[in-house]
Amino acid sequence: MNDQLSMQRLAWVLRADVLRNYRSWLVATGTAALVALAISLFGAYDRNVGNEFYLVFFSVALFGLGPLVTSQVFADMYGRATNTALLLLPASALEKTLSRLLLMTVGFIAYLAVLTMLLSWVLEGINVVVFGVSRELYTPLEGAWVILPHYLVVQSLFFLGAAWFRKLNYIKTIGSLLLIAWGLGAIAVGVAWLFGSVIWNGGMQMRNFDMPFDLLSGVAKIAYYFALPAFCWFVAWLRVTETQVSHGI
Repeated sequence: MNDQLSMQRLAWVLRADVLRNYRSWLVATGTAALVALAISLFGAYDRNVGNEFYLVFFSVALFGLGPLVTSQVFADMYGRATNTALLLLPASALEKTLSRLLLMTVGFIAYLAVLTMLLSWVLEGINVVVFGVSRELYTPLEGAWVILPHYLVVQSLFFLGAAWFRKLNYIKTIGSLLLIAWGLGAIAVGVAWLFGSVIWNGGMQMRNFDMPFDLLSGVAKIAYYFALPAFCWFVAWLRVTETQVSHGI
């Protein structure tokens, strides 16, 4: 049996994480369902029954709840009353990290897709009975494949923030991302200015210059869709490993 990764241990850790979080997921589910019900009823009353309703609901919930929940996924690792239970769990840091990564990627996406489908059945049944109108029922992940890669990128950033920061993870992650974006933007402008691609004439102006845009676009896509998420997940695992080592585990 591998000391770092065992499918059986990973399954046990994943089960423990699900049992630990199911109450908060039920509360979030109830809140989202009530919001969807209110909006659906108002739309049906006004005969505004566009068929994009459930795709919009899925997308908003994915990018609204997903990063928020992900940012708290390692909250027990820093809690005085909870960190001992996590750190003494008979599993490796890799298994503990993978469990929560799977929960907030595959698990969350599948859960939200099924929830959206079930809501479409219930809400459109109500709309037909009460108002005599209905939208198309939602098929899991229908029309969502385009946004899922972007969610994985966003999720990876908040996953790293969850492991890195001890408190106010969501806020600190957003603040850090803004600072990094501004810093990278300033560096890009400075480099462009050094190479004469940007001139200052009462305001910043771009000059025409030859650049291999196809090559840059390909590199940027690989970095965005693959390198960035993998890097964030890897550093999060290192952070969990460091925490276990610092506690002598």
